[in-house]
Amino acid sequence: MLTRAVWRPSWWVWVLGALAALGAAYKLDPKRLEGHGLLITPLAIVAGVLVLRWLWQRPPAATMCAGIALSIFSGAWSQIGLGGVPLDRGLILIVVMQFLLRAPGVEHAPSMRIRNVHLLMFVAAIYAVTSAIAAGSISNETALLGLIDQFGIVPFMLFVLAPSVFPGKRERDMLLVTLLGVGTYLGLTAVFESLGPHSLVFPKYILQVDEALPGERAGGPFQNSVAEGFATFSCAVAAVIAFMQWRGERRRWIAAGVVLVCLFGCFLTLERGVWLGALAGAALPALLTRSGRRWILPVALAGALALGGALVVSSSLSQKASARVTDERSVWDRENQISAGLRMLDERPLLGFGWGEYTNNSREYFRQASDYPMVGYSLNTYASLGKLLPLHELYLEYAVELGVVGALLWLAALLWGVGGAVFAAGPAELRPWKLGLLASLICLLVISLVNPDQAPFSVLLLWTWAGVALGLAPQRVRRPVLEVRGVRSATA
Repeated sequence: MLTRAVWRPSWWVWVLGALAALGAAYKLDPKRLEGHGLLITPLAIVAGVLVLRWLWQRPPAATMCAGIALSIFSGAWSQIGLGGVPLDRGLILIVVMQFLLRAPGVEHAPSMRIRNVHLLMFVAAIYAVTSAIAAGSISNETALLGLIDQFGIVPFMLFVLAPSVFPGKRERDMLLVTLLGVGTYLGLTAVFESLGPHSLVFPKYILQVDEALPGERAGGPFQNSVAEGFATFSCAVAAVIAFMQWRGERRRWIAAGVVLVCLFGCFLTLERGVWLGALAGAALPALLTRSGRRWILPVALAGALALGGALVVSSSLSQKASARVTDERSVWDRENQISAGLRMLDERPLLGFGWGEYTNNSREYFRQASDYPMVGYSLNTYASLGKLLPLHELYLEYAVELGVVGALLWLAALLWGVGGAVFAAGPAELRPWKLGLLASLICLLVISLVNPDQAPFSVLLLWTWAGVALGLAPQRVRRPVLEVRGVRSATA
């Protein structure tokens, strides 16, 4: 098995790391070292360093799975009560550093392979960072995190690492189990959040958000119904892969149950864009396979009957779904935003207004339409501004902020990276992953037509999945060279 030189830090390196973390805690928030914090904070730092040292020795697959799973709480750690400590980002950073610093945990992992698509992703990321610096939005926390999580800097890195992190069936099964667990949690949370009992919703900040916005759709830990919809759909796809690959009747029944829970949770988001994306994402891959074509009508009929039964049983759910289908406000929002975005693009088509600058510059480009009201700029009316709304069309948003050049770089990286992973040659065991990736990609492409940026979990999962489906590049085999009476020849 492949091995390489690794770095095993001495004990004093970990001690210095703990002292540095303690100093940083005091610098950033001195109150953490007052009262009970004088004991709790140092103990927490020591425990964290010990966990880090343990993870440093372990293969990265489990750490990566944990980081992806915990990213469903990204941005909500302070609401949970952990003081804003981003556990998901920390775990993902550990995996990246394991490969960069050659940790013992990656001693037997396949080496990273740099491909041409990785270079395109690097160029796209540099372009977006340059745009943020030029616009001054690099110092804005929201814009910076959007650049890192949503545009793709961290997801691009995971795409590079994923073939080495999940090279075999054991590691891929670990990812499947993780996604089934996440899907079960998200699906059940959507049910409890929408239909009750509310006492089973965890963490409780989800209910606090629902109380602030009564009657809104299920948003789960994301506090966003679009992210909840894409996440539950992708986890349902992972459960379908598990159902196809796993052996044993009990395990397959569990996978089938997760599919149903996730799809029902996807419906409970009451997002029409999510519904269309899920239907398109499920239909096209099914049409591409013989077994899928055989099952598509029975599954569609069973799903329609189950959904109809749920609407009949729950009058509140029926009323919410009917209200969403007939709601025109969100349509007016998007029409106004798209019109304003097109005017902005017409003014600065090549390089755009700068990363994260749509909301800062869009108001003067809104115009009163003749047949629908002026809405879509903020949560309140145009005259009385509330929270500024992003442009609910991702492609146009990137074109407005990054210009046609930046938008095409991002789209080319997405289609070449994720799309290329779908159609790349590979072993037969990766075919279900490729079909599942195609389903998630189509769903995301449709959702992006009518909704703004996705949550970190959605983009992380898509690019990690793409790296898994792409697999390892075949190694070049060097032919042995023989010397026969002074003549060098290569053997077949």
